[in-house]
Amino acid sequence: MTFKLADGEQVRTVRCAVASETVIPAGALAGMTAGLAVDAVDTTAAVAWCPKGSADGETVCELTVGNDFTLSGTTDEDFAVSQKGTAVDITAAQLIDVGETTYKVVKIDISENAGTVDSKLDVVVRIALPLF
Repeated sequence: MTFKLADGEQVRTVRCAVASETVIPAGALAGMTAGLAVDAVDTTAAVAWCPKGSADGETVCELTVGNDFTLSGTTDEDFAVSQKGTAVDITAAQLIDVGETTYKVVKIDISENAGTVDSKLDVVVRIALPLF
């Protein structure tokens, strides 16, 4: 799954090296391994958003700087009001893992627009552990 920028916010990005065989889908979260950007998985300890992605054969991608923006994504379980403000993990498929709190890489929004109760779609999060 991928994330999209919430509410027309803008982000700062930096160009980062990526191995030429690495594919990062547009809108995915990315981590770093050996100084190279990689598609984030459930064990990634810090993340950045990769708005444009990186196709096979490319050697550079753009990653966000900091976390002064919010993203909307899909959860692995239905959203509940009690999840607001909770730092949680992502799944290997980049769903917001509302039941796991090992790495706590994203934090569920506290606003009234954080998500729709009993829906998995369009839950708003902020990156809790940014790469940079």
